[in-house]
Amino acid sequence: MATQNGSPGTRRHIVLVPGFGGFDALGRIEYYAGITRLFRQWNRNHLPFPVVLHYFDNLPTAAVATRAARLRTYLARRMARGEILDDDRIVLVGHSTGGLDIRQLICDLPGDPGDDYSVHVDGGCRVSARAIRHRLDGVVFLSVPHWGTNIADWVYSHVALRKTVIAELRAALAGSQVCLLDEVETGIVGGAFCFTGADLLLALRDALTEANDGLAGPDPSRIADAREAASELELYLRHMATDFRVINDLTSQAHQDGKSPAHFDKSERKKELERWTQPPIRTLSYATVGSRPFHFNSPSGCPAPTLHLTDPCAWVEIAQGCGQSAHTDISYRLCYRACAGGPLAWPPQAGDVARVLGPAPPEPLELWDNDGIVNTVSMLWPRDSEIVLVMADHLDIIGHYRLSRLRLSQRELAAGRDSPRIYQSYDALLSFPLFDKVTFKDIWTEIFQFSAGEPHQNSKSK
Repeated sequence: MATQNGSPGTRRHIVLVPGFGGFDALGRIEYYAGITRLFRQWNRNHLPFPVVLHYFDNLPTAAVATRAARLRTYLARRMARGEILDDDRIVLVGHSTGGLDIRQLICDLPGDPGDDYSVHVDGGCRVSARAIRHRLDGVVFLSVPHWGTNIADWVYSHVALRKTVIAELRAALAGSQVCLLDEVETGIVGGAFCFTGADLLLALRDALTEANDGLAGPDPSRIADAREAASELELYLRHMATDFRVINDLTSQAHQDGKSPAHFDKSERKKELERWTQPPIRTLSYATVGSRPFHFNSPSGCPAPTLHLTDPCAWVEIAQGCGQSAHTDISYRLCYRACAGGPLAWPPQAGDVARVLGPAPPEPLELWDNDGIVNTVSMLWPRDSEIVLVMADHLDIIGHYRLSRLRLSQRELAAGRDSPRIYQSYDALLSFPLFDKVTFKDIWTEIFQFSAGEPHQNSKSK
């Protein structure tokens, strides 16, 4: 049998695990945007191990335990079908909540040789859970809330608002009504501000128009594509409407109705990492920090004041977009402000940043610093991993750092086909300074090299 690092014939499998609201693709919008293109460029001359890229399609807002079980079944199915062989090695790349899914998966797999069970897939085919564990070679964390995030506490406390947004989107899909976006644009949270010009609005419009078979014309293939996109989007929103338990797993403090790896105490984290040693699992962590659109008078090491929906001054500050928040959009300012204040405390087991990739981030790092979704200090784990700090918002690192028009294939163009979708990626959280394609390529080249067991070669770090 090959060693954990693999023999010359060993294949490496990179599995991309999505985060909160995660999916592989909805219609033509991809969660991890532009990764396949970078992978193909890097993989052309890759030696000595063949490397395979996989996209995992998870439930959007189910509990971490449910999502981890789904990931375990996904890996077992790939093994049962011979896609992942006995000597192959797996590197799991988790963005945001996806990193917690990976941690939960490793906790659920056997911790010693005598503790094993079978995973049943494809009509009763059995795959040893220990066999899955043996193949795990590495984990890459991207913007993972290892201790939770304040924005989850904020969403948890505003259940009615969240249900209203999801219900309105489901109604729009059922009626194929793009006009609903006018209501979103004028302020679904009470008219306090508008989303005009935000890429988030463009993403919503694209998703709804793509799912409208009334706009598909007479082409049967386009009608089928529209209906498929509608069914995918309807199922996605139904999952969110009926199972939103992940929010309990992302808060900075555990609730009675659930506990995730984000809520492990010191001793539980120690036991968790012990399970990573037999055989050893390599780790690489990327922590993202966004630009500071607001100035807080909070003492160093303390959170910012909590955002209250009833405070008109807070909404005026978010809507203005001037001063420190110039060049950012309202989506980023709203999310950043909700994430800055809350109950999260500085984690006592936070690791140290090993290096910075790209532009220098704000110094010193404060408790309220975040990437629009996750507090940066919550990403600094585990201690013994290489933690890389990147100035980026939460979606930049997975390829949604610019508004990019959809490119049709030559066959589609030759057939005179068009697409109701205009864009394939969005800068849904417009932070500043702008994240660029050079940093994006450097990060993912490092990830590919790490997955292949190679040292970093092409990064431009400071």
